[in-house]
Amino acid sequence: MVPRRRRTLVAAFPLVIVMVAALSACSPLSLFASWGGTPAPTQTATRTAEAEPTEAPMATSTPSGTPTPGCVDRVISTAGTYRVDDCENLTVTGSDITVTAAKLGTLTVIGDSLKVYARTIGALEVQGDLNTIQTSDDIHTLTLTGNRNMITCHAGMTSAVVNGNDNMVLVDGGVSGDVQNNGQRNAIGGQP
Repeated sequence: MVPRRRRTLVAAFPLVIVMVAALSACSPLSLFASWGGTPAPTQTATRTAEAEPTEAPMATSTPSGTPTPGCVDRVISTAGTYRVDDCENLTVTGSDITVTAAKLGTLTVIGDSLKVYARTIGALEVQGDLNTIQTSDDIHTLTLTGNRNMITCHAGMTSAVVNGNDNMVLVDGGVSGDVQNNGQRNAIGGQP
């Protein structure tokens, strides 16, 4: 007669085999490669810097001089934090979205409480309230419709049209062309 403990071990053996097979199906085989003695070479996972939500600290990559093929007409509309390198046309629409970008040809912001930080923005259009946009280089044109928005440009701006009230358009280098202020209590121009 076989002792009870031995029968349990014999009966559990097929279950262990099934569990190992299941784990290897959802785990990289490289995790199990060192079980035989010699460790397997490690591989580094790579990830593109396209716009996708992240909850962990964002990895940065070196921006290229031309737009990435996948970022010609990109729309971000789901709440979250995003990292975008160079992009020809970027639209951010919705609420509770934060985007950090490199070079943007055009940026369209539609919604409330959106934040976009970019190195360069060619043309900027904002529709909504309580949005924060900041860039380090020149902005060619700004069209803003809304209230209590904060636009900060740490260089110069060619032209600005502001429709709404209580907006702050702060331009370190000033606005060199037309300024249309179609509202009340808007600050447009150089830093105070």
